[in-house]
Amino acid sequence: MTHSVTIRIENHNGIWYINYKRLGHDKLSEMETTALNEFIKEFKQSNQ
Repeated sequence: MTHSVTIRIENHNGIWYINYKRLGHDKLSEMETTALNEFIKEFKQSNQ
């Protein structure tokens, strides 16, 4: 059985949110941290 999870990563006026949690202010779950790390890797690769 597979499970699907949606992680929302958004930038509003220069402030990043992960599942509506403000980056640097709110505690992220392990799953959110993993998704954020993958997002950063892909973002860096696409901007080289």
